[in-house]
Amino acid sequence: MSESDFKTPIKKDKPVEDKITIPPSPFLHRLGYGTGVSVLQLVRSPRAGQIRSPWALKMINKRVKHNKVYSERLQTEAELLQRMSHPNIVGFRAFSKSKTLFLGMEACEISLGDMIEKRAEEECEPFTEKQILKVALDIGKALDYLHTKMQLLHGDMKSYNILVNGDFEVCKLCDFGVTLPLDENGVFDKMNAGKAVYYGTEAWSAPEVIHGGEISSKTDIWPLGLTLWEMMALMPPHSQMDESAEDSMCLDDSVQSTEEDFFSERYGTRPPMPANIAERQFAGSLALFHACTQTRPKDRPSALHLATVAEEMMVRSGNP
Repeated sequence: MSESDFKTPIKKDKPVEDKITIPPSPFLHRLGYGTGVSVLQLVRSPRAGQIRSPWALKMINKRVKHNKVYSERLQTEAELLQRMSHPNIVGFRAFSKSKTLFLGMEACEISLGDMIEKRAEEECEPFTEKQILKVALDIGKALDYLHTKMQLLHGDMKSYNILVNGDFEVCKLCDFGVTLPLDENGVFDKMNAGKAVYYGTEAWSAPEVIHGGEISSKTDIWPLGLTLWEMMALMPPHSQMDESAEDSMCLDDSVQSTEEDFFSERYGTRPPMPANIAERQFAGSLALFHACTQTRPKDRPSALHLATVAEEMMVRSGNP
């Protein structure tokens, strides 16, 4: 099966608001969830003898507070997705503001974050260098399109926002609900951002987010580097506690607070090389990880440069 089989079909129609029948949630397969939203799979009935591909439906959790905020965010994401067309960005399918508000997208097989969790639970080996480089290649291309063609910062790069089809035949970037505008220099465009601020997820956030600094396209590169690290370490960044910290917490009455402080103090720093891998075996992946997690944003590669280097590494290793 070739990568072209997984390319996102180009949709040029306006957002679909036809009468689309959505069955009750218990009859939908849950694919994932996020802050204020759930992602469910809709298996569509055949039409006129034709098999129709399933959709992933992003829907607002009715019990969540600030429902209006999430509804507006979902509509913004729908409008953005419809404007985009790239093989490494999840495809737009429909948007409905009728009785049930939902965003319909192409359904991919699984998120990279879920794959990492499953591998860790089953005590499997880390992902292969080929698989890690493929993520760097595909998501690097997606971010280059987002940063240069759309002039947008993703704003919440992490393994759970990367979808994988097959054995890494293609990887796609998803979840564009907290994007931020970039100017022609790739810097956060505050003039056109309105009240929007950087959202992100702290454990993956770059130093300039944690400690204050200029937000730019390079702010997406740092968490992508941490995602490559996750594929080797099989754990979220900054989630491992060393023995000295564990010993000190045994003497502390407020263990929960101390644990939170331990992890939060490491946000915005580069995690150490995973202890479970052979450095020589993952030389390429480690090189990309270190390049992406340079403290100074200007020292990090652009998304295009990252994708180009990853592809060259795959070719040299005989795994194009």
